[in-house]
Amino acid sequence: MDRGRDMSSVVLLVLLSCIFPVLFAQQDPVYTVCARGFFRSERNTCLPCNCKGHAHDCEDVTGICIGCQDHSTGDFCERCEDGYLLQVSHDGQHKCRPCACPVATETNNFATHCDVRGVALRCVCQIGYSGHYCERCAPGYYGNPIRAGDSCKKCDCNGNSDPNLIFNECHNVTGQCLHCYHNTAGDNCEKCAPGYYGDAISAKNCHKCECNTCGTASCDDRTGVCHCKPGVTGRLCDRCEDGHSGFSSCMGCRRCVCASAALHSSCNTLTQACQCRPGAGGRYCESCLPGYWDYKHTGCKKCGCSEGNCDVHTGECLPEMSQVSECSIDCDECIWHLIGDVRQSNKTVDQLRNSILNISTGAAAYDRLKYYNYTAHTLRVQFVGWRNKSAVMRKHTGELEEETPNLVTDAELLTHQEEVVMSVGKQVDSDTLHSFTLSEMLAVNLTSLNVLIEDMISDWEVYSVQQEMDPEEQKQKESEAEQMLSHMRTLNLSPKHTLSTQENAHTHQLLQHVRQMEKSVLLMEGRLPAVRELMKRFSSSLTHGQIHLNKAHDTLQQTHNTHTLNLLHLQRREAHKFRLMENYNAVNQTVMSANGILVEATVGVADLGIMVMNVTEYHAEVDGAAVSIQEKTDQLSKADHNLVQRATEHAHELQRHAHELQHNLKGSDTHGFVQKALEASNVYDNIVKYIDEADVISVSALNMSIRTEDALDGLQSQLNFLKTQSGHMFKEAVTRNSDYKEVEVNVADTKKYIEETREMLQTSRDTLEELVTSMNTLQRVRKLQSTQEAAERALNHSAEVLGVITPIKEQVDEWSKNMKDNQYSTSAYEQAVDSALNTVEGLSKIVPQLLTKLRDVEEKKPVNVSTNIMRVRELIAQARSVANKVQVSMKFNGQSSVELHPPANVDALKAVTSISLYVRVDPDSDPIEDRFLLYLGDKNGNKDYMGMAIKNDNLVFVYKLGGDDVEIPLSSKPVSSWPPVFNHVRVERLGRHGKVYLTVPSQDTAAEQKFIQKGEWDGTESLFHLDPRDTVFIIGGAPMDVKLPPALSLAPFVGCVELSSLNNEVISLYNFKKLNDMNLAVSKPCPRYKLAFSQGRVASYLFDGSGYALVRNIESRGRISVFTRFDIEVRTVTHNGILLLMANEGNFFVLEMRNGFLRLVYDFGFANGPIVLEGNLTKLQINDARYHEVSVIYHQSKKVILLVDRSFIKSTENEKTTLPFNDIYIGGAPSDMLQSRPEFSSLIGLKGCVKGFQFQKKDFNLLEEPGTIGISSGCPEESFMSHKAYFTGDGYLSSTAKISPFSSFEGGMSFRTTQPSGLLFYHRDGTDEFSLSLENGAVVLLTRGTKVKSKKHYSDGRPHFLVASVTKQKYQLVVDDRDKQEKKNPGSTLQEDGVKEFYYGGSAQSNINNFTGCISYAYISRQDRDIEAEDFQRYTDNVGVSLQDCPVEKTPPAVRLTRSARHAALHQISSDQPVLLQSILGVQDDPLVAPELEATSCYLSSRPRAVRNAHYFSSNSRQSYDGIAEVIRERLKFSVSVRTHSWRGMMVAMHGVSDEDFIALFLHDGKLVFTFSSARAVLRLSSTDTYNDGSWHNVVFIRKGNRGLLVVDGVLVMEDKIQSDDFTLNLQNPLYVGSLPGGYTNKNMEVTVGFSGCLRDLRLNDHFLSSVPVSYRVTPCLEGKTEDGMFFFKEGGHAQLYTPINVGGRLEVVMEFRPRVATALLLHLYIKPEENFSLYLQNGQVFVQVNKETYTVNVPAENGVCDGNWHRVKVVRQGSELILDVDGEQKRVNSSSVPLEKDGVLMPLYIGGAPKNTIEPVSVTMKNSYVGCVRNVSINQLSIQNKHTLFTDGVISVDGCPVA
Repeated sequence: MDRGRDMSSVVLLVLLSCIFPVLFAQQDPVYTVCARGFFRSERNTCLPCNCKGHAHDCEDVTGICIGCQDHSTGDFCERCEDGYLLQVSHDGQHKCRPCACPVATETNNFATHCDVRGVALRCVCQIGYSGHYCERCAPGYYGNPIRAGDSCKKCDCNGNSDPNLIFNECHNVTGQCLHCYHNTAGDNCEKCAPGYYGDAISAKNCHKCECNTCGTASCDDRTGVCHCKPGVTGRLCDRCEDGHSGFSSCMGCRRCVCASAALHSSCNTLTQACQCRPGAGGRYCESCLPGYWDYKHTGCKKCGCSEGNCDVHTGECLPEMSQVSECSIDCDECIWHLIGDVRQSNKTVDQLRNSILNISTGAAAYDRLKYYNYTAHTLRVQFVGWRNKSAVMRKHTGELEEETPNLVTDAELLTHQEEVVMSVGKQVDSDTLHSFTLSEMLAVNLTSLNVLIEDMISDWEVYSVQQEMDPEEQKQKESEAEQMLSHMRTLNLSPKHTLSTQENAHTHQLLQHVRQMEKSVLLMEGRLPAVRELMKRFSSSLTHGQIHLNKAHDTLQQTHNTHTLNLLHLQRREAHKFRLMENYNAVNQTVMSANGILVEATVGVADLGIMVMNVTEYHAEVDGAAVSIQEKTDQLSKADHNLVQRATEHAHELQRHAHELQHNLKGSDTHGFVQKALEASNVYDNIVKYIDEADVISVSALNMSIRTEDALDGLQSQLNFLKTQSGHMFKEAVTRNSDYKEVEVNVADTKKYIEETREMLQTSRDTLEELVTSMNTLQRVRKLQSTQEAAERALNHSAEVLGVITPIKEQVDEWSKNMKDNQYSTSAYEQAVDSALNTVEGLSKIVPQLLTKLRDVEEKKPVNVSTNIMRVRELIAQARSVANKVQVSMKFNGQSSVELHPPANVDALKAVTSISLYVRVDPDSDPIEDRFLLYLGDKNGNKDYMGMAIKNDNLVFVYKLGGDDVEIPLSSKPVSSWPPVFNHVRVERLGRHGKVYLTVPSQDTAAEQKFIQKGEWDGTESLFHLDPRDTVFIIGGAPMDVKLPPALSLAPFVGCVELSSLNNEVISLYNFKKLNDMNLAVSKPCPRYKLAFSQGRVASYLFDGSGYALVRNIESRGRISVFTRFDIEVRTVTHNGILLLMANEGNFFVLEMRNGFLRLVYDFGFANGPIVLEGNLTKLQINDARYHEVSVIYHQSKKVILLVDRSFIKSTENEKTTLPFNDIYIGGAPSDMLQSRPEFSSLIGLKGCVKGFQFQKKDFNLLEEPGTIGISSGCPEESFMSHKAYFTGDGYLSSTAKISPFSSFEGGMSFRTTQPSGLLFYHRDGTDEFSLSLENGAVVLLTRGTKVKSKKHYSDGRPHFLVASVTKQKYQLVVDDRDKQEKKNPGSTLQEDGVKEFYYGGSAQSNINNFTGCISYAYISRQDRDIEAEDFQRYTDNVGVSLQDCPVEKTPPAVRLTRSARHAALHQISSDQPVLLQSILGVQDDPLVAPELEATSCYLSSRPRAVRNAHYFSSNSRQSYDGIAEVIRERLKFSVSVRTHSWRGMMVAMHGVSDEDFIALFLHDGKLVFTFSSARAVLRLSSTDTYNDGSWHNVVFIRKGNRGLLVVDGVLVMEDKIQSDDFTLNLQNPLYVGSLPGGYTNKNMEVTVGFSGCLRDLRLNDHFLSSVPVSYRVTPCLEGKTEDGMFFFKEGGHAQLYTPINVGGRLEVVMEFRPRVATALLLHLYIKPEENFSLYLQNGQVFVQVNKETYTVNVPAENGVCDGNWHRVKVVRQGSELILDVDGEQKRVNSSSVPLEKDGVLMPLYIGGAPKNTIEPVSVTMKNSYVGCVRNVSINQLSIQNKHTLFTDGVISVDGCPVA
């Protein structure tokens, strides 16, 4: 058919050429349209574009390239852009490479232009770079351009650098400012120099500090506040403190402590000397005067000798020194002279020392000399540099002179070539003029055609007008015409309809061609201005070329361009010659084509032969059909023979009539119109004839093609069938292979977890056995009999657990063996799963019983039993953690559902909520319908919620925040297109913004695909409010008692789901609360191939700080040679954590991180104690969120070498000892192991990722090790992000981003603080400021002078969420979704562009105080990316901010339950039918929660955070232990951890019958001192460093006979021994800790005052002290910050004034309190049984009881006064009027009870409680002890000081109150 159409088109063109000869006569030449990559030349031929492969199009005629790429430029892409260098390859391709200025990369190419002169590269550098290759920074810039990614940046010295040193403003690599002026200092001259203060950046007003230089340690560089040296005081640090002296030494003042013989304990403030008792002397009254003896605290006795001299100790009379004959003594006489000279010399030395210390001019002169020396050295270096630069400049000058002649020659050559170029330009002008002439001719032809058409139209109009004719002739003609018309009506023209339609279509095509030709002409006319413009640009280029001739490098480049242009003309001529050769060889090509066609025909014949063979079976049927068709055709021919004959005759008759009509018309055609019409009719007949012929040919071709297509269709159907079958088989094979891998991995995981569970239960069994053993040793058998029986029952239950677990392991071992022996089958897999399911169901029934027995035993409360039970609970918690990391899916069948335990802390989900899971659907087996997937919200579905569903073949994320639903469909990847494997789905909500992520795993060779869709809620609500009482978390479907919201009310899910995490915390489906219609035996879990995702393909392990890996028997698993090597690759952001740990009895080896730096400590029984390898080298710091390879090599059993990233760092040598270990712990260790040794007490588990571990270069799979607990595979990137930051009031975070805070901005954050003011967010642009801050507790948004302030206050220590937004219409501030404030934007602002700097937590540019507290999950609207939580780890500046965690945490709801409530909850859960891991994961959120829990709704916990096993001692508190003396008589080893700020104090002491026998550990001037003494000798060991820095320090003091050792933080500080072989200590019980008993004195002890600080983990001989201590005023050691106040602990107690107060007729009581219980007694005044006054709390309200009358003021807060804030109460009783004021809310009443007399009476005052004998006789409503803080107590405006006026009874701390 196509061939017929082509022939018809040719015929039409021939006919049109006949009809319109004028049009076609002027169409020569015909212009050709060239294909892409070619251009039409002036000879109307298509030539290839010469664009060097860097462009696809070029202009016609000129061939100029359009759109050069790959950094090329020029008319023919023959040059490179600035900054790139041209390279021509062997194949003629031109490539533009970045200039090697200095490195040939995109990032390190800093040249604006470069070229090659000879073999040398010449670079023209950008601003800020210098050097031949731009390899260094120019003066005033800094950086390292050679290093990848680095660049030169302008020096930033804040305008404080020396203006005369412009070439040396800052260091050219580091950017550190070298010469800071205006009394400034710092790397950027950003602060005032030492000794100056002020604003160095803005005001530049650094003034000299007014502090006294002798007494000042430092001066604050911003405020000028003087920081004094120790012992110095005063605003200017210009005097000593009271009781101190030595100011003139300029080394601080020392405390003046008088000896016991002084009248007063302190020195005289003027003389700084002590006033002595009779007979005593010395500056401090420390000795007897001459003539006195027997030094005591009462003074000295006078000698009773005649000469007046006696022995100061015995009183024995001595002869007068002057009367002693020198010849009568045995010593040489010079000895006495020497003694006198030495005394005189000592006096002289003292005078010289004081004189030298008072000299200050020498130091100034020395500084001046140092300055002169530095200046001379600097000038010398600069002179050498200038001299070298001069030599280089002279060398360059010579080279330039040598190049000058060559440049002149090149210029002349270029001038000649310019003339050639101009001639070529003239030729182009001529060609362009010719083209313009041709286009005008074409336009004329078109005009003629238009005129001709208009003539034809007018002729037809004239012809259509009626002509005057003879009536008869007209009548005759009309009758003939009617006959002809009637005859024509009888004709059947339907066979010609198809031909007419085709002719019409071809005519339209011809018209379209004509229109296209017209468009081409118009296009040509449109191109003419461009050609002229091109010629103008060409002339302009020539002009510029003439200008650039003065530059040598541009001249050379123009020469090359001209040469290239000449080559182009040559190529064009060669192309023309090539075309002539093609015409000459046309015949040969035709013959070759014919041969090719013949070959193809041969191949076609062969193919037809094959087709014939394929269709042989159909030949018979085809032949039969052909015969039948032939017969029917013959019959049809016979039947229609007469019809054909008649048709032929009728046609001849019509032709005759036509000739007659033609003759008649000729006779009547006066104007020739009829003749023209007849000619047109003849043309039409010819067209019809040709079309008929073409139709015949096309029909024959169609028949042949149909037969061929029939044969091909048969073959194609067979091929399609085979292809489909092959595809199904391949897909099934791939699926089988994937299932096999998944099952194999699942088997290994299941085996591992079962082995871990068995090990944990074995540990529990061992612990219970130890429990039974310890109970057998107890003395009170009767009281513990029931406990022992319960423990035995628990042990039996644990044995039952082991009995149930053992078959699991055996089954898994068999399963694994079958897998390895290729005996795996589907039935075996299903049988194994059924067996495991039955076993775990049995286990779920046993574990709750075990927990119940443990609780029964625990209620008995013997000490050892409780300790062991807590250990068992800890082991169970570890088992739960392991179980929660099991990655196993569940299969949902459209009817089943799973209800999970809701999150314990729903407040953590308010600001941000993210859920990650794996979903598998099978579109081939189950059609994709609208189905429910997940829901987290309330049971009734009418509050805030989150959920997922499948709607309209899309995964949809739905959430609601107080308003309408927000639906985010992931339309980019329909669910029906998901592969039938697990796909990773993650939904995230940050404030009101939501996102859904989909990751489709890689299939075969295809990479994994990731899809993201975002959305947001249009309202202002940003918090996700959940009520823990009715919150549900369901998967797959909804139970009957849960009503889903309308958006999720869909059919249950069909497929498999595996939960991954909730807010980045690991969560499992098997932590379910209830299963609905879920039969795990029928619905088998879908195995997931864990290596399908790229994240899981790396062998990495995630440590969360609670787990560890254990590799046993390392010697048998690695070949030991000359060296032993351990390699571990770590990535983390935490500060502390264990990397490697080995321990064996007393030997240990620890590789840890401490404050981010590597630290290695080991001891293999060395004589000198442990060896420490540590430091602050940069390479030792590895907590930068990057992988670091750490290697430890033990070389030849005597040397340890530490490598980091394969680089040597440090080494240390030790005594030659083989490695005494078999097991190694990685990333952590069991808690009992860490608590058993003082060296390990400060160690914690690692939080981070371990990529691999090697021993002797052999890799270990840590997950397959039997001892591994609590780690998981794969390290998500989120684990290295920091979304929380803790600010301490003097730090900040800073970064840059594309933001526009003044025009279009949204920012949000969660914050928590107890401080009323602080800067949260800050940005400054010139004078414009944008800030978010706290002002008196209110949140303030300040932007360009407009302030928006919240109504409420938020400095309450609770988490709050704020959102600030700026639009063109308003400024808006929303806090906690309820406090909404806004103001109108005063005017429109322009859109801001560019990168801006911003701050979190503080800024030096702001006057607002820095923030103290926590900021988390902050976000800001950036212009270049979507809204997401800020990763503080990536911020450029971090000044004093911790990114680990926020220390202040809200009390979890679990601790508010009472013991009975928890017991009821436990009974309720245990009464249900537990399945699978429900009972394993347990009903208690925290297994270590204390048995008795607070029963109130107070915000703060009744038990503040305290350090475990630690106690706080004040100056008079202590603990005493009995039964110690016999143990330590010959040998002792005490270990304890210390945290204090004190300078002096006794920590551990024990004394004997006499003062000579004692042992003590105490602080003296901040140094640790260990001493022991007997009647024979004293040994004193002291540290050289101070340890009162407020940090924990591990202290070990050892005595072995007469030898003593002092070890601090694992380092041997001092070792010594007494020179006595029979040294013994006669000590007696008890052992005192913290202080000695009151009244005890020992003149041989240096320190007897009590210790103030915390002591932790006191151990004797590596074991905790077994005896129960007697405590006196000892309190728990609190964590976190404290503030002024008195704290009452939950153990109970009260404070009482030392003396009763005198109260008259008026009573006024004022106090501030912050309670931790809602009901308690605050204050009580006891007068007599019938008269009393009480102030107490009840259910969070304040009450006053006067005798039996009670009054209150309702506090409107939600929790009353129990909201975690300070509250002030004031009670005034005067006469009969009583005034009660609580936080400003007052109530006045008249009372009939008047307990107070008009005259003054003495009344005892009790705070926090009262003795029973005081409150029992009277009717006091409230008797419970108070728990919480109290401060600022006053009675009748008399302030009560906590430490000095109160006597405490119970557990009360008067040294401070915990903040939270």
